[in-house]
Amino acid sequence: MRGKLLILLLFISGISLSQDIHFSQNFADRIYFNPALVGDLGEQDYRISVQRKSQWNSVTVPFSTFSTSFENRDFYKGLNLGVQFLNDKSGDSKLTLNQLNMAISKNYKVLKVNSFSIGGIVGFGQKTIDYSALIFEEEENFISDNFLFPDIGIGLDYRTNPYEILSYNVGLSIYHINQANMSFNEDENVKLSIKNNVNLGVSYKYSEMIKVNSELIITNQWVQKEILIGVRPEIKLGEITLFPLVYYRINDAAIFGFGLEKDNLQCNISYDINTSDLTTASNNKGGFEFSIIYIWKKKNKEITKYKNKKCPKYL
Repeated sequence: MRGKLLILLLFISGISLSQDIHFSQNFADRIYFNPALVGDLGEQDYRISVQRKSQWNSVTVPFSTFSTSFENRDFYKGLNLGVQFLNDKSGDSKLTLNQLNMAISKNYKVLKVNSFSIGGIVGFGQKTIDYSALIFEEEENFISDNFLFPDIGIGLDYRTNPYEILSYNVGLSIYHINQANMSFNEDENVKLSIKNNVNLGVSYKYSEMIKVNSELIITNQWVQKEILIGVRPEIKLGEITLFPLVYYRINDAAIFGFGLEKDNLQCNISYDINTSDLTTASNNKGGFEFSIIYIWKKKNKEITKYKNKKCPKYL
């Protein structure tokens, strides 16, 4: 039994080393999903998001991922800016990633109503590990318990007029183009594999109150391939908008969630139900994911300047 458990833990650790950070709520984690989406805020100017995911609680020490980001539309001559901080901690060894990313994007009008966006991301990360909680059959000599690395990615996105009854968007992003070395041993070269994201979204405006958003996302990194499909409708009820969510990550997890938006503040919660080969150990349990998104518009300086001034008596 102990042998099987050890193999299982090593298998899960292997996943964490070979596969990238990923969230189920890709609409919240936009900078790490496709940098071309940075600044896509409609008539708003700023966006802040906070996101957290916890998983594998039923199998081993929980894996925890946290992300927070800030976006500014048209911060300089039509360029959009995004800044993000990521933290990921895995297993008994406390394998930890801290990464700071900066993204810049540019939007172009196509046929006056459609848009094409291109974006780039540059980041610097640090990985650390704690060997004290690990047991080895033979003595191991590790050179380092932490290292720094650069990270580069690009993204493209094309979308049709979102105010039409039927609209769609197509996106492509490529991460880890520089393939940084991920080894704690300076004498070894373990490259961070390039990750590709391809996404297709289709939106149908059923009525003034209901809009159905469907999405297909294909992610490929080294030998890992992930296909995510699902729907996330928008249901407007007065000043409140509801976002029920149903996704399926093929051969891995069924995802159910719910979101609520009011006054530019949106809160979302979802749960991954494990359906992979690890169901025997996980008992179909996955993990919760939470996100908070807030968007707002910059103040009009001219309006603010005259807001409190009284009209002249002769008017």
